[in-house]
Amino acid sequence: MGKTNEKNFDIKNSEVIKSINKLDGFLRAEYNTEKNYLDYYAGQETLDKVNSIKYQVIYGRRGTGKTHLLRALQEKLLETNGKYFPIYIDLRAYKPMLGNTDDIYYALILLQEIIIEILKCVYENLNYIYSEYSIQEQEFIINSKKKKIAVILERFNRHFDGNSFTKMGEVAFKINEVKKVATSLKLMKMPEFLGEKGTNKETEATDEKVKYISFAEISNALAELLEIIDIDRMFCLLDEWSEIPEDSQYILAELIKRTFVTLKVTVKIAAIPNRTKLLSEDRIGLEDGGDIFGYSLDNRYIYELYSDNTRAFFNELLFKQLYIVNPELYDIFCSEDGRRPVHKFINSFFANQALREILIASSGIPRDFLNIFIGAYNSFYTIGKYKHIALADVRNATIEWYEVDKKKAVDANNNAKILLDKIIKDILIDKKRCHFLIPEKFEKVKELNDLIDLRVVHLRKKGISHKGKKGVTYNVYYLDYACYTSTNLYHNKINTNLLSEIETTDNFRDIRRISLEDKFFEDFNIEIGDSFKCPKCGKMVDINHPAYIKQKICNHCYEKIED
Repeated sequence: MGKTNEKNFDIKNSEVIKSINKLDGFLRAEYNTEKNYLDYYAGQETLDKVNSIKYQVIYGRRGTGKTHLLRALQEKLLETNGKYFPIYIDLRAYKPMLGNTDDIYYALILLQEIIIEILKCVYENLNYIYSEYSIQEQEFIINSKKKKIAVILERFNRHFDGNSFTKMGEVAFKINEVKKVATSLKLMKMPEFLGEKGTNKETEATDEKVKYISFAEISNALAELLEIIDIDRMFCLLDEWSEIPEDSQYILAELIKRTFVTLKVTVKIAAIPNRTKLLSEDRIGLEDGGDIFGYSLDNRYIYELYSDNTRAFFNELLFKQLYIVNPELYDIFCSEDGRRPVHKFINSFFANQALREILIASSGIPRDFLNIFIGAYNSFYTIGKYKHIALADVRNATIEWYEVDKKKAVDANNNAKILLDKIIKDILIDKKRCHFLIPEKFEKVKELNDLIDLRVVHLRKKGISHKGKKGVTYNVYYLDYACYTSTNLYHNKINTNLLSEIETTDNFRDIRRISLEDKFFEDFNIEIGDSFKCPKCGKMVDINHPAYIKQKICNHCYEKIED
């Protein structure tokens, strides 16, 4: 395909400029109004991993492409199997606005909304499900099915007027029903509904538009629906799971298991790793590896670890994003099979050093890569000195993206900012390192997970041990590229050796130099007011430690601490 044209491709061309300006509208899957997610999805191997009938939770931080993956999977299922019916549900749209914050009630309301959305989606797409029939046959079949589904929807106070669904009133759960569910789940804490003067009494609604429903009725509604329609399997694709309060997540997971698992339904969940609780300590919910299987989008494309795969992925990502904006302009870069770009497409834009730098700076996160690319291109075009995006352009864009996307969020979280500043001082400025270790026992520290969530600290690998300190397991972390470019420290001035050094060195003292141990976190807790000196052993008590939270005992000497 016109390979000679590739060499003459001018990235300062006005059409190229227009396409990159338009690219910003495609950076988030929810901005796409064309419904062609599969066409511009990069990473066929990832799509293949989730294209199955098993229950899966797709883990990934913000910007890793969870929504795009679910949307592309939906289109893939529709494309390859006419008897599969995938339904995408953004849980943010159905989060209940409850004055009552009871965890069970919250989960029940959310389950009800999921079932209602499934019923509505099937009702509205019966023509698709029965598209193989003639128009005359469809009319007879579909009208019959619609009547049956409408009867089920009326139990949930929903009515179809011929154009759209109308909510006729509220659906609620009686106190006894919520307690019944709590008992069946064997929850230690029973729900409380406090009325005036603290009395726990049930008030029957006088408004006829309020309908009371039970968990059994919700479950039965889905079973009835699947008996009505002719499909091989339904796929329920639940996005934004981590927006649900954590204490309701595992309850909803258990309710989903009880409702869906015996039916011809597959559930796929998209969630943020450090903000997801699918299973409680009492084994309530969905068990990873048993009921549901995890698949992580994090750390797949880390340049320092997998340089060839990382380069190939971002080469494809950039091509597909630009191709969807202007197919004619970028058609010359299609490979012979027409499915992927030529290997050197990305080199049309970047000088070699700049390409390496942006692949490192992105830390494997597609959204970060694309935003840095747009910023770097704008810098390159404004300066206008070179034929390709240069190293300085990438560095400027990285700092700019950090200021726009990450810095404000970090600054708004005061305790997380304090922790980040301490890590930067200890690891980056003092030791000229970007990778560091933290004992696994600190992996639940809220502020650390906040930094991971905000993509300024990246978890690289879990479960590193060393013979120099037996019995202690470490996790390896990485400071975001922008943390050192914004500190005027660049990649070539920092020791970036990764796991090979950690795992092969014999002298544990060298490893300890880049690990943040107990003293570091004690000082941090003192600084944010989350610790005090134990009157028994003299060590600092971490008030966020489970031992102190549950039993008010010191997490060092385990002696009871009196109030």
